[in-house]
Amino acid sequence: MFGKLVKRGLPMMAGICVLMGSGLSGAAADAKELRVLAWQGYADDDWVKEFEQKTGADVSVVFIGTDDEIWAKIKGSEGKDFDLFAVNTAQLQRYIDAGLTTPIDLEKVPNQKSQLPIFADLAKVKGVMRDGNVHAIPFCFDSIGLIYDTDKVKPAPTSMDVLWDPQYKGKVLAYDNGEHNFSFTALTMGIADPFKLSAEQLEQIKKKLIDLKGNVLSFYSTADEALQIYQSNDVALIWANYGQQQVKAMQDAGAHIAYVNPKEGALAWLDTWALTSGVEDKELAEQWIDFLLRKQIGEQLTQRTGFGNTVAPSANAGADDKLIYLESVEDPTKRADLWNEIKAAQ
Repeated sequence: MFGKLVKRGLPMMAGICVLMGSGLSGAAADAKELRVLAWQGYADDDWVKEFEQKTGADVSVVFIGTDDEIWAKIKGSEGKDFDLFAVNTAQLQRYIDAGLTTPIDLEKVPNQKSQLPIFADLAKVKGVMRDGNVHAIPFCFDSIGLIYDTDKVKPAPTSMDVLWDPQYKGKVLAYDNGEHNFSFTALTMGIADPFKLSAEQLEQIKKKLIDLKGNVLSFYSTADEALQIYQSNDVALIWANYGQQQVKAMQDAGAHIAYVNPKEGALAWLDTWALTSGVEDKELAEQWIDFLLRKQIGEQLTQRTGFGNTVAPSANAGADDKLIYLESVEDPTKRADLWNEIKAAQ
């Protein structure tokens, strides 16, 4: 859902009339308000209602649909239109660089200490800290792994290398994105840092991706599109950009599929909550983050969206899985250009 604004409480003019007519004093007029910018599924109505009841605050939520939309809204107002926002760790860096975030006081977010071990030590979560300050708290995540048809692929694959297996020629669905394709292929080639590739490495990966194209039935952009192609064709393997969310949708549709995070490491995204530089009620914003870091809400988040949460165990990552969280890449334009060349290759 794009740009949906959810406002609770009276419209401005109606509220003024009520206050004037009833003679209420400034206490009611100064009711707390929290302005949230989030992805769909991160601020569900029942959670918002419960938070409002606990705090007496009015919560305004704007739902966004792209990373560029978040940047436009936060940068456009220099952080003044919202108190906090949801952002992945790779994108977070440009907000910190631009001075658009406010460090978080962990003493005001006690539930952070109860997060899963891989998230609890923020010093080990790449991207959320800068100069000793906490700029964001992990909220949810997902890996970008491999979906395989359990009737067609035996034994179960353990590596993304299976995408290049000749026996699956014309039976692979790949995601239409240059940045991610170069990164995951770098991992299959044993390259330590898949986000900072040299010119030589980019050329080597380009050749390998052209080889992969020979096995690809189609490229997809959305999870729904991938499901439609799968249902209408002989598909054995899907590079699952949408992770467990994609798995859930396919299984709900009756597909005989399973999911694996490859042994060489799975790319993964990690979404966080960050305070803007224009936060008006910092303590209230920190209360919101703390409120959402409860096991009950974490479990509901995973059940409703398929995403992994940071407080309760889920199927999104096993104890032995190696997750490599997305970072900004060396040259997005170069990767996009190379990807177009790969798709055009005969």
